[in-house]
Amino acid sequence: MKKEGIRFGPAGIPIQCDGTSTLEGVRCCRVLGLDAMEMEFVRGVRLKDHDAKEVGKVASELDISLSSHAPYYVNFCSKDEQKMANSRRHIFQAANATHLAGGRITVFHPGFYQGLAPKEAFAIAKKELIGLVERLRQHGIGTILGAETVGKKSAFGSLQENIALAEEIERVEPVLDFSHMVARGDFKLRTTDDYRSVLEMVEKRLPGYSKHIHCHFSEINFSDKGELNHLPLGTDNVPPFRPLMEALAENGYSGTVICESPKLDLDAQLMQQHYQKNCKKRWGKC
Repeated sequence: MKKEGIRFGPAGIPIQCDGTSTLEGVRCCRVLGLDAMEMEFVRGVRLKDHDAKEVGKVASELDISLSSHAPYYVNFCSKDEQKMANSRRHIFQAANATHLAGGRITVFHPGFYQGLAPKEAFAIAKKELIGLVERLRQHGIGTILGAETVGKKSAFGSLQENIALAEEIERVEPVLDFSHMVARGDFKLRTTDDYRSVLEMVEKRLPGYSKHIHCHFSEINFSDKGELNHLPLGTDNVPPFRPLMEALAENGYSGTVICESPKLDLDAQLMQQHYQKNCKKRWGKC
């Protein structure tokens, strides 16, 4: 029986792992007591089909939930057809590899405004994503596409924009990157109530989302233009992780928290410990 509640894992192969392959990363997550891992395809999808199937088999046996991050070279708001074609190819390849590995969701950055009005950028991205979802369906690829909240003000992909995409396009969901939301200036996340209000707002707009939340977390360094770089937990407490763990535990949410801090699995373990502590305090078990 698959575990309910929140799973925790690193964005990529654990730094405590001696191996360097995706398969070794999955096995290492189980040794470390983690139960999720995001396959990082950020510089291209190099996982062969037969390897993806083997990764999926082992992940299923070890009860490790897999997801992936698509290549960074994606922009669904571009007016350049070649860039659009490349974006479609990158997402398709990442979603296919994720599907073969038994993963549920492929995360991507929606794009950049590049002089476009927000409504114009939304319309272009919506059209492209509808076409891409249809292509995935035609090929029997069941992967969900996760529109990640972005950390730069010049980028398309605020939480409101990503929720709107999910409301209008089947098999597109928002991925909540809390550090990006803070860096972009859209939210001030300091307390349990702050996190609770965001999660409740998403659930209200997308009923059922709280059963399969997918989010990224780290602390972050940013300027007035937005994100600069991710930081380990405990650097400056922006945003703080403990209130999020409390909000997730007290409401009985289910889903995955992927750690993107430089300390990857170490900080994933730290979040997991605090989440389990809150679960036991609230429910008597986790």
